[in-house]
Amino acid sequence: MERKRLLSARGITKQYPGTLALDRIDLDIYAGEVLGLIGENGAGKSTLMKILIGAETASGGTMEAHGQKYAPRNPIEAGRMGVGMVFQEQSLILNLTVAQNIFIGEEKPFVKHGLVDRARMNQSARKVLDAMEMQGIAPGARVNRLDFASRQMVEIAKVFHAVSSCQAEGTVILLDEPTSVLSEAEIRQLFRHIRRLCEGGNAVLFVSHKLDEVMAISDRICVFKDGCKAAEMPNDNVSESQLYQLMVGRTASGEYYQVQRQRTPDAEVVLELKSLCQRGFFGDIDLALHRGEIIGICGVVGSGKEDLCAVVCGDRNPTDGRMVVRGKARAFRGPHEALRSGILSVPRERRVEGIISEMPVFENICLSNYRAVRRHRLISTRMAKEQARRFVAELSIKVAGVSQLLGHLSGGNAQKVVFARVLASDADILLLDHPTRGVDVGAKAEIYGIIRDIVDRGKSVILLADTLDEAIGLSNRIVVMKDGLVTRVLEAPSGHKPEQLDIVQHMM
Repeated sequence: MERKRLLSARGITKQYPGTLALDRIDLDIYAGEVLGLIGENGAGKSTLMKILIGAETASGGTMEAHGQKYAPRNPIEAGRMGVGMVFQEQSLILNLTVAQNIFIGEEKPFVKHGLVDRARMNQSARKVLDAMEMQGIAPGARVNRLDFASRQMVEIAKVFHAVSSCQAEGTVILLDEPTSVLSEAEIRQLFRHIRRLCEGGNAVLFVSHKLDEVMAISDRICVFKDGCKAAEMPNDNVSESQLYQLMVGRTASGEYYQVQRQRTPDAEVVLELKSLCQRGFFGDIDLALHRGEIIGICGVVGSGKEDLCAVVCGDRNPTDGRMVVRGKARAFRGPHEALRSGILSVPRERRVEGIISEMPVFENICLSNYRAVRRHRLISTRMAKEQARRFVAELSIKVAGVSQLLGHLSGGNAQKVVFARVLASDADILLLDHPTRGVDVGAKAEIYGIIRDIVDRGKSVILLADTLDEAIGLSNRIVVMKDGLVTRVLEAPSGHKPEQLDIVQHMM
């Protein structure tokens, strides 16, 4: 039986100044299928999706939707043709409520006597959320008061609702890294909705750096490399190692986490937590971090691990206990004071908290230590650029030049700029909050090497890893937290790493 083609692209090309982002891409998306799209950061995945949704204009090529010419000028026009997208960098309006975001641009049915009936809008939003099994999210809650994972679920609900109410016969949803901040339970929930949507004659284009997820949900898999389509295949008998090789042009190393480079920490204690407590979040934390050590903190969402790191980096104040930095008791009124004591956090959401997208690369790199490039109390552009060029070369950051805006870089290269900022700073105690989130497997391997380099320089790391494997592979010790308390501390020397089960049984 002939499959129904919902969306097709022929010869799609995108040329930026000095960069060919897409080179004559052909793509077909059929009703009832999930098409997985993978590739390294900078391979062109996000650029293609922005063109498909009308957020970018192609330099060449043509598209069709439902057999008709398709050239949306913006996402609203794409939505009218049955194409919607969940962006990796969220598009919610933070000072509006969940319901207002879901029905943005569709307020007319809720208007009564010239005013929006908030109660009716909330009732309708409740039905949308319940259909998506999001009972824990309140329609009247302001989005800026939700955690990032909840915002992602609202973003997904918003797009699912928009395409389901579209008049087009068969809709296409583009999902760009939709699971990057979701728990395993939320990912299973999302996958159920994807399958249900496709069973109804719709289609999903699923982009993720997590190859196991792509293999679990996709019917076909398309591989991008350097702006070209390197391969396309049905999801039958394909392995992660095969996909990895197609993406990066080499096989995955058995020493992915570079465990052979794991160093023995020095005796010197650089950070000590003594009965540290933040009432309602965690309590009685005792921990000593040594020079040249990586401590991985593991626990489920709500275990207190994120809250503990927020206190250590100065984002929050403890209610009891002490922090001792290099033998001196410290209390911070903010991250700027923590930085003066040599503590720097690399946040989970780099696009929101870790970088300034509209500033050039060289200015981002000097953010945490502008004094090093200051002359006569003013920042020297020449010195800042020289410093940036040094780190761009050292970390193999792919940029057109250090004056390029950071927002134009791929996720992996943007994350490397964050690490360049870390290296340029005077900080020697680093809090790495999911440092490889949202980057591809090739970039992850490079970042693991950068982390090993950092530790070789005598810096110390507290790591909130993306996966248990990552925590086990990188850490000297693993601290397990549950309900705000430390339930186990496991040694993780290079020759005797603990198993996942050893950690999980103390997390749950």
